[in-house]
Amino acid sequence: MDRDGYISNGELFIVLKMMVGIHLKDGELQQVVDKTIREADQNGEGKLSFEEFSEMVSNMDVAKQMTLDLF
Repeated sequence: MDRDGYISNGELFIVLKMMVGIHLKDGELQQVVDKTIREADQNGEGKLSFEEFSEMVSNMDVAKQMTLDLF
């Protein structure tokens, strides 16, 4: 959204909030965002490059990624 070429934690939160916000509380959504960044951020920058995002999307089950492990 800020056109820096990366997807930040905050940017991913905003996009997912628009997609599933009515189904998740903000705290739950933040857990999903944190998990997504943690698992896809290969170089540890705390944000996703286009390449990292593309690889994540092509190598995963999106529904599984967007779930919380409650137990």
